Amino acid sequence: METKDMNFLGIIAIVGALLMVIGVFLTWGTLDLAIFGSKALSGMDFFNKGDYVLDGTKYTWVPLVSLICGIVALLAMILPTFFNTEQFKQINNILGIVALVLALLIIIFGILFATQSFTYLGTSHSFTYYYKLGIGYWFVIIGAVITFIGGIMPILKNKGIIKF
Repeated sequence: METKDMNFLGIIAIVGALLMVIGVFLTWGTLDLAIFGSKALSGMDFFNKGDYVLDGTKYTWVPLVSLICGIVALLAMILPTFFNTEQFKQINNILGIVALVLALLIIIFGILFATQSFTYLGTSHSFTYYYKLGIGYWFVIIGAVITFIGGIMPILKNKGIIKF
């Protein structure tokens, strides 16, 4: 494999996909328990609806979807990044679109997760009223944005819009 056949910008999408996968296992939210301190919850704690996940928490499936989409995007970007030759042009475009769509879904689902609200005794409060968003959540969102940008690169390169 020659370096001219390699899409260096596709590495951006691979890094983003890795951030999406790693972020699931880091802190997604920290619940303040007043005099008892605080409890940090990973994405998988939210998915498994652990002890400190408040009733009424919606979108608890987002961390699992992020993990799956991150793994699929990672696998989808390997071929366009390292084998960006004329014979793989069509499949690389399709794989780039797959990574792009998966990243866009995670961005939308992540925003829904963070902007959800709870109703308790007739009063509605935002998710961030109860939980402080953690580094894992931000890793997933930033990783999805990076994957989105990196997923479009093979398409732009194969269409001749960018030259590298």
